Amino acid sequence: MKLCDVVSLIEKRMPLTWSEEWDNSGLLVGDPDSDIVKAGIALDVTEETVLKATRSGCQLLVTHHPIIFRPLKNIIPDRPAGKSMVTAIKNGLSLYAAHTNWDSSPEGVNFTLAELLGLDEIEPLVPPADRSSSWGMGAVGELMMPMPLDTVMKLIKERWCLSSCTGYGSRSAMIRKIALGGGSCGDMWPKAAEKGASLFVTADMSYHNRQDALNCGLKLLDVDHGEMERASLPRLKSIIEKETGLIVELIPETEREKFIL
Repeated sequence: MKLCDVVSLIEKRMPLTWSEEWDNSGLLVGDPDSDIVKAGIALDVTEETVLKATRSGCQLLVTHHPIIFRPLKNIIPDRPAGKSMVTAIKNGLSLYAAHTNWDSSPEGVNFTLAELLGLDEIEPLVPPADRSSSWGMGAVGELMMPMPLDTVMKLIKERWCLSSCTGYGSRSAMIRKIALGGGSCGDMWPKAAEKGASLFVTADMSYHNRQDALNCGLKLLDVDHGEMERASLPRLKSIIEKETGLIVELIPETEREKFIL
């Protein structure tokens, strides 16, 4: 199958019109007329994921995070991003990013995270301005029954395969309605409060957002950005397999050594 046809089938399911204006989703590296037999899925384009995808026989690597995000002055292998792209080009590996169009898909990052927790009545935390467009950003829903915060933390760690999870609020506080934002969504906490959530879960929350949210009575969980979003990749793999008929493989990424003092 030609790369241009693969791209069309992916974007039929998650159109680029669902992407945020500041984003850079879509085909980033590759010849649209090249032949694709197998695709790899990873969170990021790195030298490691490029080499693993190539060795596995992939001609296309689909990642959540786009490797080209800000304007580039050059593509040379003296920096990680440049080295990864040069390695991909040398090996004939095309690069495609499904970023905020996957975040805002009705099957994407946020819906998947909420579904993995078993939440009921799932809806977007921030609906799209145009109801005929994407599903929206973030998600909010309810547990079947209230649980203490520390129990919810254990559930989230297990269901999202997290290495760690930092909670803010009383461990015994009872939680039923949960709002979440996949990735760095600290600015969405007011929407969580408006929706009546007792807990907001996201990554990379700034000090001031955290203080403001806690002062408004929200309980918070701060988790690892990459681990949180990686939980949605098996579904992305399944969708691309179904739409394209290609062989699709999840490319394992080495976890960086992490410790807490």
